[in-house]
Amino acid sequence: IIKNLSEVRFPNFKLLITGDGRVNRGVQEVLEFTNIKKISPKEFVENNYQNPVYCNLDTKDYVIHKTKKQFELKHFIEFPKEYEATTFEYLKEADLYISAHYWDPSSPKIFTKEQIKQFSKLKIIGDVTCDVDGSIPTTIKSTTIEEPNFYLNTETFLETNKSKNNLAIMAVDNLPSELPKDSSTEFGNGIVNEVMPFILGLVLEIKKASGLIESVTLSPSLASQSEFAFRPLNVPWAVATSS
Repeated sequence: IIKNLSEVRFPNFKLLITGDGRVNRGVQEVLEFTNIKKISPKEFVENNYQNPVYCNLDTKDYVIHKTKKQFELKHFIEFPKEYEATTFEYLKEADLYISAHYWDPSSPKIFTKEQIKQFSKLKIIGDVTCDVDGSIPTTIKSTTIEEPNFYLNTETFLETNKSKNNLAIMAVDNLPSELPKDSSTEFGNGIVNEVMPFILGLVLEIKKASGLIESVTLSPSLASQSEFAFRPLNVPWAVATSS
């Protein structure tokens, strides 16, 4: 993959990315092996380039509190409804957009269906986040690895077979399976380093302080507690845990 990417000479375009978690770091790691240069958010909006460039917006860059108070990630996570997106000016300049952020249903959408009509330069959206009708309104469905993209008429918001003057959408919801070894290593390391020490009691002090394992463990003695109760489903294996 690295060899192939380094040999491709991408044409002149502006690529916008949102996010600051693992998925986002993965996107930027891939771009390091290309001829696409990273620039600042300010440069992205103000300057034009003769070579391909990209800009990444961290959470603090793509949302703002409605009262313009100083951004605090913890507060945003706890009270997402108090924030609004600030991506409009960036998307007006973007030819491509990759969403690689975490999104909560209570969080603001990155853009609205009405705004998309003003993004005249935007031709492709790669929605790695892939929440149907979520933060990216153009993701009207998820796609598959076999057929990774579709075209969207931004006037009707319906899928179309015509590529001309329409928006290309990639929204594969199981992308990690394309890199099974890397994904398996990443998730496995997470379990070994972050979960197993608690289970084996290797970090007793932290275990007692955090209650990490207890909070995600369902045992017979806990099944009757209200926080673990659930309604029975109409299937043979469903068992109610409380009356």
